[in-house]
Amino acid sequence: MTTSTPTPDQTTSTQTTAVIPLDEAETTGGAGAPTSGPGTSGTGGYAGAGPATGSGAPAFPGQPVAAQPASVLPAQPRTNVLGIITLVLGVLGFGLVPVITGHIALNQIKRTGEDGRGLTLAGLILGYVTLAGWLIVAFFWVAVAGLAVIGAAAGAGYGY
Repeated sequence: MTTSTPTPDQTTSTQTTAVIPLDEAETTGGAGAPTSGPGTSGTGGYAGAGPATGSGAPAFPGQPVAAQPASVLPAQPRTNVLGIITLVLGVLGFGLVPVITGHIALNQIKRTGEDGRGLTLAGLILGYVTLAGWLIVAFFWVAVAGLAVIGAAAGAGYGY
């Protein structure tokens, strides 16, 4: 297929379709250009040669208008509120409360399909770590107190 570039003062043709400059086709009605037939519109231009109108309307009458597909976004699943509470309480150092709320939140997430599983697991892990730290501290103080009682009882028999 041979193509050539039209100039404003001449009509150029390809193998089968006449092409005229766009400004001549619009102002003079397309002098010397075919006004009907395949690939032409009523104004003498060729299909697709018209300026973009921006409104979705065809540049030339008779051209089909492409339908714009509706963009429908899927509904975003909600984040489980109890999972968020679990994370906040886990970060703040509450030990037992995030463990309880975390297990309840995981059950709700599994049942309802909500988002927030990662948040809940993070809060639950922080809750378990805090709870383990509390238990270690509690055992340490119980051991210290026990040794102090044993030492006091053992030293009482010598009568200092």
